[in-house]
Amino acid sequence: MTILLQVLEQSFTPTTQWERRKITFVDTTKIVGMRLDGQSGVWLDLSRPGESQRLARTADPRDACMFLLGTFAKIAECEERGGSWLIGHDGANLDSISAMRFPPQLSETAADDLLAHAWL
Repeated sequence: MTILLQVLEQSFTPTTQWERRKITFVDTTKIVGMRLDGQSGVWLDLSRPGESQRLARTADPRDACMFLLGTFAKIAECEERGGSWLIGHDGANLDSISAMRFPPQLSETAADDLLAHAWL
């Protein structure tokens, strides 16, 4: 089971167009901490000493805490459901956090339906 979480390039500014921002994904098992910088930034500390990645930069510093908590919740949800996941977001809004199975599955119940039909 692998859960990959989207992080943002550290050098972009809030006015950088979305198409020009660079992103990467980190394995959630490498995350040793999440922190707020007090200026709307949400950061991930990774297992290598001194390694950190910017998870998000919200419009308001108060929203950063909710983004951090929302990310923890999405990771926990994926762990509970099992399998491999990609978690992405727009880098600023809590409502944009979403997860997708990887590789994609057409339906959660497709395997159960297949098994049920096999018994018939």
